Amino acid sequence: MAFYIVGTAGHIDHGKTELSKALTGIQTDRLKEEQERGMSIKLGFAPLSLSQDLQLGLVDVPGHERFIQQMLSGAFGMDLVLLVVAATEGIMPQTREHLDIIRLLGIPNLLVALTKKSLVEQDFLELVQEDVRDYLAGHGYPEAPVIPVDSISGEGLDELKAAMEEALRSLPQKDEGGFPRLPVDRVFSLTGHGTVVTGTLWSGRIAKGDSLTLFPMGKSVKVRNIQVHGKNVEEAIAGQRVALNIPDAGSAKSIPSGQVLIRENILSPTYKVTGLFHLLPEKDSLSHLEKVRVHLGTGETLGKLLLLEKDEIWPGEEALCGLYLDKPLGTVAGDRLILRKENASETLGGVTVIEAAPGKIRRKEEDYLEALRRKLQGSPLEKLLSLVQEEPFSGTRELARKLALEEEAMKALLADGEESLLSLEGTWLHQDTLAELEAQLLDFLRKRHEKNPLSPGASKEELKSRFFPGLQNKVWQSFLKLLDSRSLTLKGDLVSEKGVVPILSPADEKGLDLVVNSYLDAGFSPLSPQELADSLHLPLDKVQEYIHYLQGQEQLVKIDETLYFHREVFQKALDGVIAYCQAHDGAIDIAGAKEVLGSSRKYIVPFLEYLDYHKWTRRLDNKRVLLRRN
Repeated sequence: MAFYIVGTAGHIDHGKTELSKALTGIQTDRLKEEQERGMSIKLGFAPLSLSQDLQLGLVDVPGHERFIQQMLSGAFGMDLVLLVVAATEGIMPQTREHLDIIRLLGIPNLLVALTKKSLVEQDFLELVQEDVRDYLAGHGYPEAPVIPVDSISGEGLDELKAAMEEALRSLPQKDEGGFPRLPVDRVFSLTGHGTVVTGTLWSGRIAKGDSLTLFPMGKSVKVRNIQVHGKNVEEAIAGQRVALNIPDAGSAKSIPSGQVLIRENILSPTYKVTGLFHLLPEKDSLSHLEKVRVHLGTGETLGKLLLLEKDEIWPGEEALCGLYLDKPLGTVAGDRLILRKENASETLGGVTVIEAAPGKIRRKEEDYLEALRRKLQGSPLEKLLSLVQEEPFSGTRELARKLALEEEAMKALLADGEESLLSLEGTWLHQDTLAELEAQLLDFLRKRHEKNPLSPGASKEELKSRFFPGLQNKVWQSFLKLLDSRSLTLKGDLVSEKGVVPILSPADEKGLDLVVNSYLDAGFSPLSPQELADSLHLPLDKVQEYIHYLQGQEQLVKIDETLYFHREVFQKALDGVIAYCQAHDGAIDIAGAKEVLGSSRKYIVPFLEYLDYHKWTRRLDNKRVLLRRN
């Protein structure tokens, strides 16, 4: 069974509510004030069954310009728009603004109910029909049917329903694979049940017992019960009008407007987006950093419009843009935002979101702008590959959040991209990015070798801090292992280019012998690099170069930045600690270490900490417990 949302739109007093009642048998003006004033103020809803396998929710929106925010709340999520035009008046100001909003939201399916046909002569009716068709043809809907109806007598309603069914059956299936997202358009309390929220489920599924979050307030709630058009159900799916009982949300008054119910941790609040802005024709031009009002679903905020390609945009133009928002929105790539004047007096245009949480937004940089265009136009797989290239080592959950996909849909998309992607400890790397990063590391190592032919390479820590400072260590180690199978060689803590060997001069060979003998003679009380340089009458940088080389040759063991032991000394000390532990209940303290090593705390403490770090021992109170024996 398919579920869709059909919404009315049009000027005040053109018969939207009366038509909704004629189609569904339900009075959608539920408020006393609405019935007394004869005008819709809030959104109205009613179910309508066109056939056994085609169910829809009818959304009746207010037509008065003062309630355009309510119209916007209802228009987001519509699959088909029923534009209501009174035959007595034709196209009016709010008809135009509503139609502009519908186009900006990218709703391609529209048909016109030409109401109050019994109040005009046939010739006049035909003239109005022709005027409406001409207007629609010039505003993006040249094929939209225009069907005269009379809501009182019911004339034309069967034809209208048939046109609705034909239009809906041509639509693709709703997105049930995306994460659940339900903008809340109504909040109230029921005695004995607590808080209830209603809205149109834009994507995904929600089941009884699900844990959700009211975003952006961050309140976690649990779904106790679900109703779809007054009937209890176990699960709601995309395209349905849904009421959710969430008693642990607190009082209805504590929930601000503009909240969205989502799966926990699937969205992060964003104060900026990038996108493609379309300025409506017949509007004034807008300048860079213009103040605007931004609408998404039931949420709205003020913000600044950043024009990324130019300093001014003219009526009818499209241009890449950014938005700085005063309050966070829960948006994802592909969303349509409506921009109105700061004082909400008129609709200016719309933005198709390209990035919901961009990094630094840059103006007039062609490479950056071209990357935005690719993200806008690409297929889901192309967008995934572009995202992984832009943000290497992103995790599956992070990618799913940015692409608005549930776990299973994300796995399927990653499987489609397996030829281009690599998985490293739960993160993803593009093959092209791997080649780029590999080239950067090789360039760094080659330049170092040219400058210092004695160098055996660079330490893992140095490379990580220079190129990947925020990368998790397990991902970094996995990345190095991957490169070890390609172009790099890993030897202990050092990384070098495959096939590169240090070049020793006679002077270097002599200097190395002096350093080696010094560390052997010093035993477990070696000099620091500075002290060694002073004693050998050599420059400190030359001594550090020798130490680095000997470390690469595994003749020296680095304990910390100033403490190194000769390999033989280190092994003898390690053997002594192991033997002591075996003879003393598997543990050693500082006093025992002094007995074994015959040295001071200056050397013993860093040595024992080194053993802890490399899992030879584990510190327990003031002792070290032996973990392994070889």
